[in-house]
This record gives sequence, structure tokens and C-alpha cells, in this order.
Amino acid sequence: MTDKRLTDSWLEEYRLIRRNPIYFLELYWNKLYPEEKVELTDEEKERLYNKYCGKPRIKDTKDLREYVQRRDAARAKGLKDWESFM
Repeated sequence: MTDKRLTDSWLEEYRLIRRNPIYFLELYWNKLYPEEKVELTDEEKERLYNKYCGKPRIKDTKDLREYVQRRDAARAKGLKDWESFM
């Protein structure tokens, strides 16, 4: 991730925080509260992400196809789900 992500529009940041608890944890919580830093294993991150992740808005089959293609491409690169949508 780049520092540019932190300076993009606040609304997009808010959407990412709502959809991805790992994004919130690593880029916000751990930086705002270093004395209460939370470190999770990949398995713990996966469980947390699956439990609290936001579901994508899919209007039609085209949106679904694009979402699945993005997800599969990220997985093929070895990215975890929470990493691919950050």
C-alpha cells in the first residue's frame, strides 16, 4: 500500500474502512493507538474479514462477473481477500 491511499478522497477511505476491517485495523487503529496495537495471524485476519467484510453492490451480471474476475486475479497473484480489496 502506498501513502497515497491515505490522502485520497475521504469518502473512498470511509467506504474501504466499512468494507474491510483489516484495512481499518492496519491503517487506522494500529497507527492511532500504537499502545493498543493489534497483530493478527493470516488465519485470524481471514476469519475477521469473512465475518465483517462488506458485501459488494452488484446491480447485474456484468458487475458480478467483474467482481469475480478481480477477486480471482488477486487470488492468482497470491493475495488474500482482505489484501485484494485494500
